[in-house]
Amino acid sequence: MRKKVVEGEIWNLIVMRDGSQGYSDSLSDAHFKYGRTSNELERFESKRLPSGLIQSIEEGSNNLHEGALETGFVVEMTRRGSDEIGWSKFTSSVEISCDDPFSSTRGLYCNEVGNTIEFQRVGCPVHSKELPKNIWIRIKELPMNFIAWAWENEIFSGPETHQKTLDSWISLPELTDTTPILVLPGEPTKSENFI
Repeated sequence: MRKKVVEGEIWNLIVMRDGSQGYSDSLSDAHFKYGRTSNELERFESKRLPSGLIQSIEEGSNNLHEGALETGFVVEMTRRGSDEIGWSKFTSSVEISCDDPFSSTRGLYCNEVGNTIEFQRVGCPVHSKELPKNIWIRIKELPMNFIAWAWENEIFSGPETHQKTLDSWISLPELTDTTPILVLPGEPTKSENFI
């Protein structure tokens, strides 16, 4: 394993809280918008976080948990390991491909305690990079210019109501959230800028 990851070997996914869901005090219940670019983030539907990302956020330094619930975070990914603090290794457990030439291969990756993240090959199937055996991820705070962009584009805007609901007075049974789990992109063939 190397001491440091070189900048060109990292690809990113921007993950921002979807304000339209309203308040959530749990990462596993919160809905997030995501994308490698601002166009993707505005276009893709909200998703819930996989257990591997939740663990990486909760074990991260700098109180990432509160920031993730308020605004979001950046997922840095690389196929090469590092001794630097904050990198978590995920190993491929299973890979699923389809006979359809326009479908991307997906891989389920697991860390040493059993939390998982799903990755998907990106780009044209013929020219996209294969999913590696190991992927390391690191969670970082959202840069201020990304947060400003999100406010300007109303990503954090929520329902504007002060109406009380029945669960303010009584306990109701928990409903199962059917929002899909976020699938992370595999390594791109060209770099993308968010803004």
